[in-house]
Amino acid sequence: MTADLGYSLSTVAVPACLNRVHDLLEAAWAEHPDVGLTDRTLFEIAVTEVAGNIVEHAAAGDEPLEIRVVVHVADPRLEASFEDGGPAADVDLDAAGFPDDLAESGRGLALARRAADEVAYWRDGTTNHWRIVRGRTGA
Repeated sequence: MTADLGYSLSTVAVPACLNRVHDLLEAAWAEHPDVGLTDRTLFEIAVTEVAGNIVEHAAAGDEPLEIRVVVHVADPRLEASFEDGGPAADVDLDAAGFPDDLAESGRGLALARRAADEVAYWRDGTTNHWRIVRGRTGA
């Protein structure tokens, strides 16, 4: 079993922070080349889709919204968590599906759920929490 390596980022939830999330994942992959390309790609899809939802929906207020992202690379899984103090998300992950072909949005959580083994959301007091888990397949 490989030791868990944690990577973290605190940033303001604006569109440019998505590049910082990507950079965080790139740093993890650089230090953990044993994670297969398929696992990397699918995990990254799930993480960036959740990050994008936070930027688009939770950060819609007038005040800057701080988010914290933590990524753990371990054997046998990849895990990411997000925390933010934005408004509660009105989301039903069980009902997240793909919209019709002509829709311009609404695919993010469905993509995240398809790419990961677990996508969870909960609210604890004034804090939103997201958790993404993908078991490593070696691919």
